[in-house]
Amino acid sequence: MHQFSPLQSPLVWDLAHIGYFEELWLLRRPNGRDPVSPQFDSLYDSFEHTRAERGALPILAPEAARAYVTEVREAVLGLLPELAGDDFLVGMVAQHELQHGETMAQTLALADLPGPPPHGPPEVQATGDVLVPGGEFTLGSDEPWAYDNERPEHVVDLPPFRIDSALVTNAEYAEYIEAVGAETPLHWDLHAVPAAREPVQHVSYDEADGYARWAGKRLPTEAEWEKAAKTVGDGLEHAQGAVWQWTSSFFEGYPGFRAFPYPEYSQVFFGEEYRVLRGGSWVTDPIVARPTFRNWDLPQRRQIFSGIRCASDV
Repeated sequence: MHQFSPLQSPLVWDLAHIGYFEELWLLRRPNGRDPVSPQFDSLYDSFEHTRAERGALPILAPEAARAYVTEVREAVLGLLPELAGDDFLVGMVAQHELQHGETMAQTLALADLPGPPPHGPPEVQATGDVLVPGGEFTLGSDEPWAYDNERPEHVVDLPPFRIDSALVTNAEYAEYIEAVGAETPLHWDLHAVPAAREPVQHVSYDEADGYARWAGKRLPTEAEWEKAAKTVGDGLEHAQGAVWQWTSSFFEGYPGFRAFPYPEYSQVFFGEEYRVLRGGSWVTDPIVARPTFRNWDLPQRRQIFSGIRCASDV
């Protein structure tokens, strides 16, 4: 029930919100069912109250929240044969739950509480960089579970570039901090740098960009990142499943973008306020951590499991 930071909701809010979203999209809207509680439209709609306000709301206590999500899930399971024809909505709800699992892990990280296993990213083994040849490739996805901001697939022509095989490690980031006096990531102590070979995490876009410039490189664009992930294979170590990787791109719709099923998922965030992250973290479910998935956040945010992969011009 406790709100550890204005950046994150109380954990129990996320739990009930998972049930609310499932009820809204799989029971109420497609099947016309009455809401379990009309009050939940205000309490658990993400756009009704900011995260900073949610700790003061009359939200469900843990036992009641668990009972609510159980009631919703049992009703959804009973309707699965009827829901099977709408792959996108089922996939959207499933992915929404997986994404909120990671959001809750971010709350635990901010509170300096133990997160889920494996409790941290895998170690970095690779060195050097790879050349990604110039030319056309297909950016985005038209797969059934792809979100609106991943659509439509379209051809992009990029010049050649180089991208690091490895993510930036804790040890490398510690050298940068010592050299320029940068702020340490969450819960760091420079006298005992955590797991030197693990990729650095909980760094903001501004910090990632600063490191890349200090190293004589730059952050990749999101199109470069996706092309590298799709074309160089094992040459890009930990493309998924380690840390989210900041790109230099602003979060915008692709040419021909169409908001679906609601504008608030992506469209309201388009513009030059948010930067795109790619790749997925050790907390991200593999279903979500696909090469075309686009995450985004404000450039100063560090609570996400975000790290750095550098690129450079040829």
